[in-house]
Amino acid sequence: MPDPSQASRFRVYLAYAIVSVVWGSTYLAIRVGVQEMPPFWMASIRFLLAGMVLGGWALFRGVPLPREASAWGWMVLTGLLILGVAVGGMFWAEQFIDSGLAALLAGMSPLFMALYGSLGRQGDRLSPALVFGLVIGLLGVAVLVDPAWSGSSARYMYLAVLVILLGSQAWSGGSVLAKRRLRGVSSLLCSAVHALSAGVFLFLVDLAVRGGAWPRVSLQAWLALGYLALFGSIIAYSAYVYLVNHMAPARAGTYSYINPVVAVFLGWLILDEPVTWRLVVGGLIILTGLFLVRRARLGVRTGQPPEPSETG
Repeated sequence: MPDPSQASRFRVYLAYAIVSVVWGSTYLAIRVGVQEMPPFWMASIRFLLAGMVLGGWALFRGVPLPREASAWGWMVLTGLLILGVAVGGMFWAEQFIDSGLAALLAGMSPLFMALYGSLGRQGDRLSPALVFGLVIGLLGVAVLVDPAWSGSSARYMYLAVLVILLGSQAWSGGSVLAKRRLRGVSSLLCSAVHALSAGVFLFLVDLAVRGGAWPRVSLQAWLALGYLALFGSIIAYSAYVYLVNHMAPARAGTYSYINPVVAVFLGWLILDEPVTWRLVVGGLIILTGLFLVRRARLGVRTGQPPEPSETG
């Protein structure tokens, strides 16, 4: 007979691999899709599809629905911040910068989250090690931004970097609010409401920007969108939920070091994105800052699940 513990261990490692690789690959899929699809339209369809599937699954499982209107309000608000602003901004930004660079910039989200998590009476203590890790991460961003960008497209490149960093603020603030205001709410239900809220918001943004017309694009772009909805938002999220329930947070959270590496590698392999010294050095500096911040947080509070990546 097969050993149940071996089967369980296999499922844990499989979930870890899915989260590490699939969430790392979403930056590539976004980059491929936005070359043909309007970014806000593409993001809205991704989240509407995922939200309907997750919401249907939550209802099928009989997940209890909150009775308080405030809980629904917090789910909508945090969904708009985490997915609508942060990930929607990522879709827009990847029109102008490589997927590997976008992934490394998004790696700042856990650092900002640690900063926001120190605010308020419920906040963790802001230790010197945590501040130092955040400063190191910002130094990595400074290295990544190439002063050689020039020409008419340069302003969009710099703006794209700024949009991703501002999106990281929205992601971090929304995640902290969700942790504090949505305790006891099903994570499956919360994810469904997040996705649906962001999908509706981004569709309205697209409607305002370009009228919401249905784009005519290639099969490759549709496959990128389908991959993001099915693998990025449904399969990888389900694997993430399983992972944080069956692996120690300190170990489970290490996937955030792998995501940008996967994104840079796939961008180089499939899209021929250049791997420059700036990308390597800046990325290593950001990952060092992330390591210092995570280590400082584990020293303050243990037993907390790791935060999902910005495109999750």
